[in-house]
Amino acid sequence: MAQPNGSSDRAKYAACMEEIKKRTRVVDAFLNRSCSALYLKTTVESIYLQFRKILELIAMASLSASPEYMARYDRFRRHYNGKRILRDLEKVNPDFYPQPTRQVVDPDTGKVVEVVDVESGFLTKDDYVELYDICGDLLHAENPYDEGQRDMESRLEDVPEWRNRIVTLLNHHQVQLADSGKQIWVLMHAKSDGRVHVFDFEEVGPA
Repeated sequence: MAQPNGSSDRAKYAACMEEIKKRTRVVDAFLNRSCSALYLKTTVESIYLQFRKILELIAMASLSASPEYMARYDRFRRHYNGKRILRDLEKVNPDFYPQPTRQVVDPDTGKVVEVVDVESGFLTKDDYVELYDICGDLLHAENPYDEGQRDMESRLEDVPEWRNRIVTLLNHHQVQLADSGKQIWVLMHAKSDGRVHVFDFEEVGPA
């Protein structure tokens, strides 16, 4: 196991995750009404702008996780479609998407004894595409000739669920690198300093 954030690629990954944390705090500020965009429509649009940025940061972090990803950057940055973003990332590495995990702690020693997969409640790839499309729709002005108008109340009610799914996905996660024998493990809030820590893991053959 390498030291956390030990390479420039890992530092870039950690920086993307730190920005996601900041943008999540902005969403929380709107939810607890410590900040406001003055009225419902602009508040909802402001929240979903944060979600859009968070989704793009998840993709950008995946690009930075391994140098070979960066060859796809120019194509990726021209996409405004969540499905196409995931498709291009999967061409480089089918296992790029974060795998949410959970630490099992020994109650007596306080030490981590096992890391298990999170099975539900996180932002799946299908959720990613759905949320990306919702964000895109909300960030364009409404056509006054459209028969159906956006239900902003409903979109606001959905915010806690989307927020929690993103947090569950990223809180403690693993990413399989294009080299199948290597992974990074990510802690969003390390106990030591509250910051993102990224660790390298490499498969070791039999002794």
